[in-house]
Amino acid sequence: MFMTKYNPNRSFETMFDSMFPMAGSCKPGDDCEGFRMPLVNINENDAGYVITMELPGVDKKDLEVSVEGKELVVTAERAEKVEAEGLLRGEIRSEKFKRSFTLGESIDAESIKAKLENGVLKVALSRVPESVGRKVDVS
Repeated sequence: MFMTKYNPNRSFETMFDSMFPMAGSCKPGDDCEGFRMPLVNINENDAGYVITMELPGVDKKDLEVSVEGKELVVTAERAEKVEAEGLLRGEIRSEKFKRSFTLGESIDAESIKAKLENGVLKVALSRVPESVGRKVDVS
């Protein structure tokens, strides 16, 4: 187990950033303002890559997966309907999710497939088929 010794001289911002590392990643005015970055796993296999992303409570109709230039962009929104009457504590809220990935030259953008099941999005990225070389006859 990793433990950090308490240092009373450490600034509040440093302490906040260490507790919430994603909080400081978006600056005011950035495109990601107001969005939460969902957690992902990226796996490589023989065919290419698989991105697995947690999107709890998101419906397919509120999810968009798109390719913009050389980026794969995933945006989603979870709208919670909370009954205010009798509410003693309200921690469940609506959220917007956004995550983008730069696609390398080896990714075939036309063959990207996505599937949402039980709050988990799986995006399959296939590699571009390697061009087959040929032998050149010398005359």
